[in-house]
Amino acid sequence: MISRLLALTLVFGFLSSPAWAASPSGRWAGSWSSASTGHRGPLRARVRQVDTNTYRTLFAGRFAKVIPFVYPATLHRVPGTCNQFESSARLPLMGEYRMTATVNGNQFYARFRSREDQGIFNLSR
Repeated sequence: MISRLLALTLVFGFLSSPAWAASPSGRWAGSWSSASTGHRGPLRARVRQVDTNTYRTLFAGRFAKVIPFVYPATLHRVPGTCNQFESSARLPLMGEYRMTATVNGNQFYARFRSREDQGIFNLSR
């Protein structure tokens, strides 16, 4: 009985490790919206793995339907989790920009916050 519990603990512990987590790598598409201003628009992302806990992401979207924007972000896995990530960067005109993201299978959901804005990203693949 004890050996069976130990085996199950090892298996489930191994499967929940970051190495077995669904990877956010790949292409994503969806939208962004600002809770502060009500602005919204299309958004795409390309995510590439750097190491087990770090991903480089390039976001591209549109503001006010016609103004394109592109910015890079480095996502770091939140310690002790397999599907949660954080990013922080200093962006022109926005100041310190922070994002927390959750990746579940084919869904990428993130909350962002800067000096004068906050909102969400909702992407899928």
